[in-house]
Amino acid sequence: MIINPNSRLFDRVPDLFTSPYPGADAYVDDAFLALLERAVGDGSQTVGQALLTQAGAQAWNHATQMVWKVKATEVGDVLADIWPKVAWLDKVTDSISGVLAEIPFPLTTDPAELLSAVASVAVDLALNAVTAVPVAGWVIGIVVGIGKMLAPLFVGLVKGDEVPPERRAILPWRKYNEKVDEAYVRTFINVDNRLPDWDTLFRPPTAAQTWSLADGVDEEGNSMGQVLAPFAGKTVAWESDYGCLPGTFRVAGILQYRGRPQPADAALRYYRDGTLIHIYGDFTQTGDFSPSLQQLAGTVWQQIAAGGPDAYKVDCVALETLWRDWFSALYTSVFEQGHGDWLLPFLAREVSGEWRLGANAGGFIRAEATDGTTVPLVTQETFTKGTLATPRTRTTCLYTDIQAAKGREQSGDYPLKFSRDPKTGVYTAPPPTRYAGAGGHTCIPWPPGELLLAKYRRADEAIVIPALRAVAELQRRRLSRSLDCAYVRPKAVGDKPIYAAFRNAALQTHCMEMRKRLLTHPSRLLVDYETAREVDPEYAAALKEAGVPTTPLQRATVKFQLANKAQPPLDEHESGAPLRPPLRPQGGLPFELGQVAEPTRFNKWGAVLGGAAVLSSIAAVIGVARHRRKSAETRKEGSYE
Repeated sequence: MIINPNSRLFDRVPDLFTSPYPGADAYVDDAFLALLERAVGDGSQTVGQALLTQAGAQAWNHATQMVWKVKATEVGDVLADIWPKVAWLDKVTDSISGVLAEIPFPLTTDPAELLSAVASVAVDLALNAVTAVPVAGWVIGIVVGIGKMLAPLFVGLVKGDEVPPERRAILPWRKYNEKVDEAYVRTFINVDNRLPDWDTLFRPPTAAQTWSLADGVDEEGNSMGQVLAPFAGKTVAWESDYGCLPGTFRVAGILQYRGRPQPADAALRYYRDGTLIHIYGDFTQTGDFSPSLQQLAGTVWQQIAAGGPDAYKVDCVALETLWRDWFSALYTSVFEQGHGDWLLPFLAREVSGEWRLGANAGGFIRAEATDGTTVPLVTQETFTKGTLATPRTRTTCLYTDIQAAKGREQSGDYPLKFSRDPKTGVYTAPPPTRYAGAGGHTCIPWPPGELLLAKYRRADEAIVIPALRAVAELQRRRLSRSLDCAYVRPKAVGDKPIYAAFRNAALQTHCMEMRKRLLTHPSRLLVDYETAREVDPEYAAALKEAGVPTTPLQRATVKFQLANKAQPPLDEHESGAPLRPPLRPQGGLPFELGQVAEPTRFNKWGAVLGGAAVLSSIAAVIGVARHRRKSAETRKEGSYE
């Protein structure tokens, strides 16, 4: 169904997406810096943090509006029954509500206030009608975390102030360029969103080839650490794809490492041979520096996972192969080169039943052997047994500290280094210190307990492939038990290309068979003819000849007549078990931005609550909220709740 682009519903939709994040150059102006640093509210936030948070939220609002405007006014695969749930005019306020509404985001970093603004114009309800799971809380989590973290970081870097090394170390090599993130989103909205093929959004960003180390340098050529990437010559082997991980709000990128400055002398620790105990620097997954793309892709994936025409805009079988090959190339080449710890950002880490992408060892002990090599945290056993290090290298008490009036201090307990068999390369931990269990002594284990509490797996096996297979099952089963086959193109029609999912021959054959059955099936009378005509005029003509109502009034009459009559599925084999519930997004939030709280939406005039502040291993960041799915808002027949 095509919606008139001059409809009042589109009055608030911008013409062009603009990045919400100011470039590094904006922070050079002293007057602007002074403004950004000013504390507001109760002093827990600065103007800069609040501005970035508000801008990020508004950018998501605008990107979502633009995606739906293109779908409604150009693509035409929006169903007549769905459109009133996407956007509508509020009869009480005579204003736009739903996805196309302008959200009045306040100037704050409080996720509860931001989510309340989302609810005030019913954007959350509209998204719940077209996404598999509620997404507003995930997006607010990203914008709040980015706002609170990046604003003080940029200000401190430009002014030359002391910036905590754990913050400085996560920045990409070059100055942040907001135009890159902006260009990604603009390209999807204006190019790929007009196509029935969204694979490029969810394909790996680089070629599936050997990853190798290189020196990382800034724009002035100064060494900044190291970078790990699949190189083609001296450049990274980038593909023409976005690199968004299916089923997540994350973007895959290349890896970088920067060491941290050693702590003050009082905090230094030494081995028994007198050498310094070093700490890990930071492995950064640079895909996290595309926050607008993360928000957009995560929301789009949940549209796909909800079923309907969007579900067939990805070829799940092809994407599964691409991601498995990509991760296999990464994992294999890194292990072969002996750089297992570089995989920390691309491990799947289980936390409270949720798989998150990446673990951070920055600031923890980097254990060393007597031959000068580093004892690896990530080994082949990490993938087979789900743990870091090995039974031979794990120790509950490498050395001890004592608790003093000013905090923990060294006890004079100096550990031995690890040993390494020169023939097998196997590392072995020294025996626990003799002070283990002694009064006043606190054991320092290796690996750190925080890292040992989680289970680990390949990220593709734990996160990406389950998301793809869930949508693949959804595609197949909905073709058999819904009217989806009428609203997609299993084959190209004139200048209208095929929907991506039907590059899979088996699924294409299945769709064609369901189309044949629909022409004689009683449920054909419920087909939204206008949408079928926009998607595939040839098949719409066949439906019309089969007696399908061609006007909204005719269809409404038929729907009333069939309201209490259950229709059998197109495929008799689909009359059994219901569709599985949708998978929750996995992967966590960028920069380990914390847990996701569950707010409650009371009513149209109520507030959305939740989002307590939490601490991440990188910095103090804010918790975020995710809407509970309300039973009253569940999908009707043909959905998979």
